[in-house]
Amino acid sequence: MSVDNTRSTLINWLQEAHAMVEHGETMMSGRADALEAYPKLRDKLRAHVAETRHHGADIKSAIERLGAHTSAAKDIGGKLSALGHSWGTRLSGETAVQSVAASLAFEHFEIANFRAMITAADQAGEAEVRATLESIMRENEAMAHWLSENLLDTTRQYLAKAPAD
Repeated sequence: MSVDNTRSTLINWLQEAHAMVEHGETMMSGRADALEAYPKLRDKLRAHVAETRHHGADIKSAIERLGAHTSAAKDIGGKLSALGHSWGTRLSGETAVQSVAASLAFEHFEIANFRAMITAADQAGEAEVRATLESIMRENEAMAHWLSENLLDTTRQYLAKAPAD
């Protein structure tokens, strides 16, 4: 693939990443709001929501540095998808354990996508974009690590609070 084609692919992936971040922000906000009984988990999710907002701004800046714009259609789709997910999990009674597991899976999904975009940025000769993506990926890796480390404690807390059948 030529550098121009790689750059075009990178822009497309960045636009999708911006929508993914919009999705993640909405989804995590909904989860955090539903976790009042788990203050440590709720507060960590809220802190990551704030980080995620910064990720969105950083991705938008990277897209604009490449002479493009975010995709309103993709962003709206990401937010609507997350709202549907939020409502669905509330209606289904998603537990704190399921919230941690789903959030952990989403973080790993983001990490995988950022790794691919870092490679594309490198191939396109976009060192500044690469540095931005690496920074975001490190924060997502830290959140995934935290979720993984806290899954067992959350499970124990949930089991201690769960009503007997």
